Amino acid sequence: MKKVAILGVIFIGILLNSCGKSYDEYLEQGHAYQSDKNYELSLVSLDNAIKKAETGEQRIAANILAGNLSAKYLKDFDKAEQYFQATLADVGDYSAADLHDLAKQALAAQANKAAVNMYTLWFTNFSDATNLVAMKYEFAEVYHKNILDLKKAISVYGEIVDTFPESEQAPKALFSIGYIYANELGENDAAVEYYSKFIQKYPNHEMAPSVEFELKYIGKSLEEIPELQHLLTKTS
Repeated sequence: MKKVAILGVIFIGILLNSCGKSYDEYLEQGHAYQSDKNYELSLVSLDNAIKKAETGEQRIAANILAGNLSAKYLKDFDKAEQYFQATLADVGDYSAADLHDLAKQALAAQANKAAVNMYTLWFTNFSDATNLVAMKYEFAEVYHKNILDLKKAISVYGEIVDTFPESEQAPKALFSIGYIYANELGENDAAVEYYSKFIQKYPNHEMAPSVEFELKYIGKSLEEIPELQHLLTKTS
C-alpha cells in the first residue's frame, strides 16, 4: 500500500509541476524520463504533449512516440494500438509515402489493426498509384505473416491474381495461396488446384520448379521425399 501511495504522490506532483508546460517541454520531459528508464512517467509526459499539440503533425509525432514506448518498453501492445489508431485522425493530407511509412511503424510496434486501417486508407486515397499492386502484395503479407489471418491473406493474394495477372506480384501471390493451403492449412486438394493453376499460367516462371516439387510431394512426410533425405541424415 505504501508503494502505491508513494507512486500516487509522484504522479500528482508531476501533474502539478507540469501545469503550463508547452508541447516541446512535455516532449523533452518525456525523453528525459525515458533516458532514466522511468517509462510510465515518460508516457504521462507524452500524453500531456498530445493534449498540448497545436497541429496534427505534432499530435502524430507524440502519438508515435507514445506508441513505440508502450510497445518497446512497457510491452503494452493494446496501448500501442490505441496510440497508432489515434494518428489516423490527423493523416488527411499525408502523402502516399508518408502513410506507407506510418503503417510500417505501426507494424513494428505490433499495432496490427491500426496498420490494416492505414493500408486501407492508402488504397482509398491512392488507388491510381503506380505501386498499387506492390502495396496490395505487401498488404496480403501483413495478413499472412503479422496478423496470421490465413483466409484473409488468401483473399488479398487472390485479388492480385485475378485483377493483375500480368504483374510481377501475381505469380508470387498464386504460389503463396498454394503454399498456405498445403503447408499451413493442410488442405491438399485446394493446394493442388492452385499449384496446378500456377504451372498452367506461368510455366516458365523461375518459381515453377519449386511449384512442381511441391505438387510432386504434396502431403508427403520428410521421410517420403528422396531429395530431402540428406536433411534427415544431418539431424539424426
